[in-house]
Amino acid sequence: MSLSNPANNTVLHSNYGTSATEVYGSSLPFAPGLKGWEQIAACRGIDASIFFPDDEDDNADLAKEICAGCSVARPCLEYAISVREKEGVWGGATQRERRSIIRRRRRAAARQRSLLETEAPNGR
Repeated sequence: MSLSNPANNTVLHSNYGTSATEVYGSSLPFAPGLKGWEQIAACRGIDASIFFPDDEDDNADLAKEICAGCSVARPCLEYAISVREKEGVWGGATQRERRSIIRRRRRAAARQRSLLETEAPNGR
């Protein structure tokens, strides 16, 4: 990978092999195998134990502080929610906080569906 010509660099999706059809071009000098947001995350290179404390409720402050200054905290959080990450601080949220976000989103989606059903014409 050449840093002098980043347009020719490639990013490999972590779920794929290295065949030519599975390689995607990138304008950034990313390392193979990582998602784009992981490349520029504030936590990159920091001891992972900070983000996976024994007691998340009491010892997550340092991880949350790092996440607060991270430009890609939102995609990180969305990733953790989408894969139902069970442990650690992701995007500034602990496991408990992520479960709360999921519950709030489910309730909001249910309310939205309910509103759409009551506003939709019966079609009879």
